[in-house]
Amino acid sequence: MRALTAYICSFALFVAGCKKEEPINPYTLPEFQPPIDSVLVHTPDPNTIAGLHKYIFQPTCANSGCHDGTFEPDFRTIQSSWNTLVMQPVIKNNPQGSFQYRVLPGNPDQSVLIERMIHDIDGQSGIMPLWLEPGSDWPEKKNQYIQNVRNWILNGAPDVFGNVITTQNLPPQLKGLFLALPGSTEPLPRAIATGAVVVPLNQATVDVYVAFEDDQTPVEQLSYLKLRTGASLNAFSTFPELQLQLIPAVNGPAYGGGSTVYRHKVSISVSDIPPYQRQFIRTYVQDNSASPTEIPGAGSAPHVREYYSFQKGEQ
Repeated sequence: MRALTAYICSFALFVAGCKKEEPINPYTLPEFQPPIDSVLVHTPDPNTIAGLHKYIFQPTCANSGCHDGTFEPDFRTIQSSWNTLVMQPVIKNNPQGSFQYRVLPGNPDQSVLIERMIHDIDGQSGIMPLWLEPGSDWPEKKNQYIQNVRNWILNGAPDVFGNVITTQNLPPQLKGLFLALPGSTEPLPRAIATGAVVVPLNQATVDVYVAFEDDQTPVEQLSYLKLRTGASLNAFSTFPELQLQLIPAVNGPAYGGGSTVYRHKVSISVSDIPPYQRQFIRTYVQDNSASPTEIPGAGSAPHVREYYSFQKGEQ
């Protein structure tokens, strides 16, 4: 009996020893396991364009109907924020015309972006932001956020990659526009201070005076110099171009208040325009860049496009 038991045990050990080993699956090893899920928290430096976009521009300024791509600056993305701020021309200035750029690298006091967050620049535009999303932390952190913007500008206003811009050929700017009766330089009135120019109902022609400015090209050397009028806000390619003429200097009202020098005008027919129908004006001018600039553009703010418009008769 003992012999039989010993035999059975020996046979069992033999069978166990001869059992084929299972191959190792390398994907079960710890070093091949996927990382444990975690939430990546992006905390950019608040004094960089990425930080300004995350903490200020995107939640506070890119609201629907505000700087959401409807008009510049465009705060929808980091890149669009930088592209439409740094060394970009000012659309709305103070009455003294103190500011040339939205952001002037190295100089926050000459950057209208800072001014718009501190003062009502022309007494009718308000202090930015004009309104806030529910739960916004702007009221509590306003001073901190403005200082972050100042710090970014003082550091050269670099882009998201740390690049800074030193020089740039800005597009020409439209400094002012007024309409007058033929042979006169007396501006026709506007419906409101910055609204459409009112042309007399029985008038057949009027003169349009335009004031341009450029950072590198003298006004008298600007080229292309075309003007279009039409009832549409945007479909201006369907309207004929009229050639602006260089004229001796004429002083007239500047957009934003004060006065400026006008060197170009064109006579236009208004005889076929229905009473009270709004007509919008676009100008096209070229400096030493490759193509003309359309002013005001399709992306210009509504009040800017309203300023560059006229109608026959006042309702």
